[in-house]
Amino acid sequence: MVSKKALTRDARGRALRVYTLDDGTQWTVVQASNKLNAKWKRKDTSIHMMRGRLNKSSNPEVVFAKPNKTRPRTILTKTEEDTAREMMNLALKSI
Repeated sequence: MVSKKALTRDARGRALRVYTLDDGTQWTVVQASNKLNAKWKRKDTSIHMMRGRLNKSSNPEVVFAKPNKTRPRTILTKTEEDTAREMMNLALKSI
């Protein structure tokens, strides 16, 4: 049986790192990220996360584990009290 050789060069000809897991499979970061997205039916996993997992562990169960949900960054909102306090401070500075 002929197996597909792992891609070791990108479109520009630069070398890609090929990671070998404990079960003998070889993965690039993009291939592993696509596999993780397909396995968990998610589209928000990043290549940076996959690169970190591949650098940290060679166990396939750890590398392809379900990604944790992260909380989105929240922007602090100004309330009317904050605006009023700023205006009062500005008025007191000008006296």
